[in-house]
Amino acid sequence: MTTAKRSLKMLLQLAVLYIIVSFINIFTPDDAVFLIRNGNTIVLMGLSLSLTQYFSDSIIDRHTRRYLVSVAWLITLWIVFRGAKYIAFAETDIIARHLWYMYYIPALFIPLFSLFAAQSVGANDEFRLQWKHAIIIGVTLILATLVLTNDLHQLVFRFQPGFEDWDTHYNRAPMHYLVYTWIVLLYIGAIYILFKKCRVSINRRLVWVPILPLLFGICYTALYVIDAWPRMNGELFGELPEAICFTVAGISLSLIYIGFIPSNEGYGRLFEQSKLAAQIADKHLNVIYKSMNAAPLTQEQLATPSSILLDQDTRLHRNVITGGFVYWQDDISALNRINEELQENGELLAEEAELLRLQNELKEERAKIDAKMKIYDDIAQQTASQQSQIRAIVDKIEQNTTAMRDEYQSNIKIICLLAVYIKRYANLVLLSADKTAINSQELALAIRESLRSLHDIGVKTEESLCDDFLITTSCALSTYIRFEQLLEAALPSLRAIQVLFADGALKLMMEGAELQLPDDAGMTITTEDHVSYIQILLVKTGDRA
Repeated sequence: MTTAKRSLKMLLQLAVLYIIVSFINIFTPDDAVFLIRNGNTIVLMGLSLSLTQYFSDSIIDRHTRRYLVSVAWLITLWIVFRGAKYIAFAETDIIARHLWYMYYIPALFIPLFSLFAAQSVGANDEFRLQWKHAIIIGVTLILATLVLTNDLHQLVFRFQPGFEDWDTHYNRAPMHYLVYTWIVLLYIGAIYILFKKCRVSINRRLVWVPILPLLFGICYTALYVIDAWPRMNGELFGELPEAICFTVAGISLSLIYIGFIPSNEGYGRLFEQSKLAAQIADKHLNVIYKSMNAAPLTQEQLATPSSILLDQDTRLHRNVITGGFVYWQDDISALNRINEELQENGELLAEEAELLRLQNELKEERAKIDAKMKIYDDIAQQTASQQSQIRAIVDKIEQNTTAMRDEYQSNIKIICLLAVYIKRYANLVLLSADKTAINSQELALAIRESLRSLHDIGVKTEESLCDDFLITTSCALSTYIRFEQLLEAALPSLRAIQVLFADGALKLMMEGAELQLPDDAGMTITTEDHVSYIQILLVKTGDRA
């Protein structure tokens, strides 16, 4: 299902729910039991709490998540005010009227927080509100104060003398229209900011999706203000709180569905579309995720404790993961073909000359294999320290299963940092095989990936590694080894790191770490005020690859 269809399906579901809530409000008798009489309030409360949980679980960025969760809680507050007005204080005019005024607290601050959420999308971890935001907050607070103090000046609503029949006989004053204009401007500003920030052109073409609920909210508000919104059985087809709550839910969810607000959804579809022949099952052997290339498995196959053959050319492997099991398939058809060829050749080659030729070929292949094995052994030896650290962290996690989530996440990020080094070092070794020089950008890629892992841990990173030149393979490997040693020596006190190619060297600035590693022929280290400056000389062999 395309993104547009999924978004429209979601909006249709919200529309159906809005119609149901409206019918409950219109046709429920006043003498019905409490739960039925207030069914629309209960449904709206469920919707607002569901939005709170959805935003809390799905939004990646902590700033954006905080503002959207605040929006959901404001919707909940609005429903509480609404329920209090019609249920608890319906017969107490002054309290009911001021609860009605309080509707405008969430009505004004929901679009304000939506605007802040839009501005926080794509910002760094240091996102803070600026002086211009203080102006917007100030205007919102002034408008909210005018509404709450309306009994004193009646600049928003005008009532009959003595507030007689205030709930049905009142006029809207000029400030009322200013309040609604400000609300609409904030919503339009939020969508415009997200549209400008969206870098994916296909997502930009879907900007009309969140505009649909926005147009509904604008139309409802305009018709509500001029008292032209349709009525049934003497009641509005949807009160203002319901309409605005559904409008806010539709806009927020639409922005997430079309990718304007990043979320952690879609991983299941990514797994399904991947070329891996793999699947993930829960601890009860129910398949949760399955890629397109994975073969269907029986319960007996899912329960196998070790590798098994699915057919002559496919071997199934299983491994335990948190909460269940992962299964993947290996295509061994090439290995089978090799075995068959060897068997046929063994039967056909009877003459000594042919046997000698085969022996020579086997020796040559063995030499290649030995050479590869030496490379793999070198990689394993060089990364033994990182592998040991990973095993130690994993053992610690398994022994302390009740560890706090923050500690668990921190351990996982450290594992990722070490794993990145193992992967990138192996990649540099394989690239360097049979070569005396490689492009400096291969080293830059390895360093950048390590920096991304550092960023995930919470270390500020900056790099300038765009220079393009040839570097000896031995220098590339030794430089990356030294880089990793410096990182591990600097953690956990490292707060920031800057890396760049300059003056024929790799230069690093590490804030929060005073390294005392001994200098060697190719590296110098100086420290000052908890900042270490490192220079690793590079051996160039040319300007460009």
